[in-house]
Amino acid sequence: MSEYVLLSTTDRYRTVTDNPNLEKVADYEYYFFGKKKTTFSICKIKSQDARILIQGVAEVFPDNSIPLKVFPKFGSTSEIEKEIYELDIDEENKIVKVG
Repeated sequence: MSEYVLLSTTDRYRTVTDNPNLEKVADYEYYFFGKKKTTFSICKIKSQDARILIQGVAEVFPDNSIPLKVFPKFGSTSEIEKEIYELDIDEENKIVKVG
């Protein structure tokens, strides 16, 4: 059975999904009052030994490498999509699938 993880990138930080232990499945952008706030990435886990790298964008902080084991895991992409689309409530809160 495959496992998936949900990662996010904002104006403040970037979560690196270009990782040999992950396979990006889909991206979703969250817009709040017309402004993009977050990009959600669903990634298939290829190895439980993966580490997730988070880099500062608007804020300066050292790169942070976090073990995958601390992130919630999902058994399917539909479980993750259900979580993401809970933010898609009205015209001011929109989720857009990218690509």
